[in-house]
Amino acid sequence: FDADAFLKGAKAAHEMIAKAFAEGDRATPKLLLAPDVYASFESAIVTREKHGQSVDFAFVGLKSADLQSAGLRGRFAEVTVKFVSELISATRDAAGTVIDGAAGVVREVTDVWTFVRDTRLDDLNWKVVATA
Repeated sequence: FDADAFLKGAKAAHEMIAKAFAEGDRATPKLLLAPDVYASFESAIVTREKHGQSVDFAFVGLKSADLQSAGLRGRFAEVTVKFVSELISATRDAAGTVIDGAAGVVREVTDVWTFVRDTRLDDLNWKVVATA
């Protein structure tokens, strides 16, 4: 296990998934999220669309990405990472009024994600199985 290489990939996945969620992109995260996490992700997008809401989003940068834990559970490798990012995010209703977040304001957001990979498979890709 190469922690630096893993964190490089995890950082890229974190930014891709955050952007995809804001843009309502379902294809990108489907490859990176476990089925139950993806279902929750998609449900939030569907709810947003049903209410005519949109998201103004900009990923400003990642302040840190730290390994919280890493280990094996049977044949599954599991790694938990704490991300601290800066982003601009505002959800608008159908009329364009901000109903969540703050337009144009950079805020710090902390996420803790758990990634899992089946070590018996040739597939070296990790899936996000939990977010907090």
